[in-house]
This record gives sequence, C-alpha cells and structure tokens, in this order.
Amino acid sequence: MRRARFRLLTTAVLSVVTLASAIAGAGAAQAAARPDGACGPVMFVVPGYQDGGAFKLLDRAFAPGGADPVRIPYPNSAGDINLYADVDAGVANLRTALYNLYVTYGCDLDTKVYIVGFSLGALVAGTVLETEPPGRNIQGVLFADGRRQPVESNWPGDPGGLIGHLPVPGPGGAGFRPLDSFRYPTLSLCNGPNSGGGADLICFGGTNLDSYFNSHPFYSFDVRAELSIHGEGPYPFNLRNRVIP
Repeated sequence: MRRARFRLLTTAVLSVVTLASAIAGAGAAQAAARPDGACGPVMFVVPGYQDGGAFKLLDRAFAPGGADPVRIPYPNSAGDINLYADVDAGVANLRTALYNLYVTYGCDLDTKVYIVGFSLGALVAGTVLETEPPGRNIQGVLFADGRRQPVESNWPGDPGGLIGHLPVPGPGGAGFRPLDSFRYPTLSLCNGPNSGGGADLICFGGTNLDSYFNSHPFYSFDVRAELSIHGEGPYPFNLRNRVIP
C-alpha cells in the first residue's frame, strides 16, 4: 500500500516539475494527500544530451533499493545549443523536485533520495549535490562529470574532467569541483584508458575527440550494480572518484 502510494507521489512530483508554469501556484498540489513520515526511496534522474542514458537510468530494474526513478526534465534536445542555460534550467527543476518532495508532499528528511546524472545531466546533478542544504538522506551518482576532479581517484595521474582544463567557465561552473565540495556522498564514475573505447574525453580530459563517440556513451548506467561495486557513502570528502574499468 505504501509502495503504491509512493509511486503516485513520484508521478505527482514529476508532474509538478514538468508544469513549471504552475509551480508558483501549488495550492492544488498541497491539497493532495500527504504521506506519513519517510516516503519510499526515489531516484531523481538527469539524463545527458538528447536523453543519453535515460533508457536504463529510468528502468526500475537498475535502480538501487527498489527506488522509483523520476526523470528531471530540462532542455537537452538536439535543438538546444545553449549548454549554460540548459544546465541552469536543470538545476532549477531538480531543486523544485526536491522542494516538492520535502515541502509540498511532506516527506521527511530521512526519505532515501538518489540523485543521478550523466554527462550534461551530471553537471546539473553535481551542482545540486554541492549546494543542497545538509541533513538529508541523499546519495549522488555521477556518470562522466565534465568537472570531475583529479584527486581522490583510483587512477594515478588522473587528469580530471574536460571543463577543469578550460580557460573559461564551462557549463555548470568553472574548473574542477573543489575537493570537499559535495554536501552529500557522491560516487563519480569515468571510463578510463582501459575501457573498450579508451578514456572518456569528457571526464578524463585529454585530446582524443573520438572517445566522445567510442567511450562516452558506453557506461553501464546500472546504478544499483555500481553502488554495489563501489559502495554507498559516507566517503572521505563525500567523494568516491572512480575510473572504470
């Protein structure tokens, strides 16, 4: 019964964030039945450019702990060319979804929340994981974060993400993420030099442009399996920075 009610809840959270023009007037949403205490686990998913990774990230079979995946909408189609504005829109929508979860629907702060992003979506998810107020039960998982830092890595000489090497701020901010920037435990995954397509340019830097096509799209996107392999937090500095395989 509780699981069924929470599935209705996550659908409602998604509906409110999709209907951005109605967010300000949330009276009808607030009138909805409010759950008692913690809700079932939920996984907010921010796919990549052109919905990269969404097929598996939104499949409950690959979600951890029986979490219900909820897609966070933002401009990421082929026609969206302002990556800076796209990331800002995604951050706003993800924050709205969290607000709806905790405030509009009254789920308490013990509710297990996974925040997952891939590529462009990792810039969105990473920004929120750096800025969301502490004291909540949140676990982050980033695939191919362009601001991935080179420290706390299992790969000696890890160069970090592409945006960290740019002379100007990229989408999602400037430079590498600071070492202790995440407010919540965050598993950050990157395809390294031993992966089938070579090191992923986006999260491993370098100059191999072919890796964007040969390596970047080819992650497991199996959040449950990756957390089983690499573990959930807490981690030192709230970061587990892993080059795979």
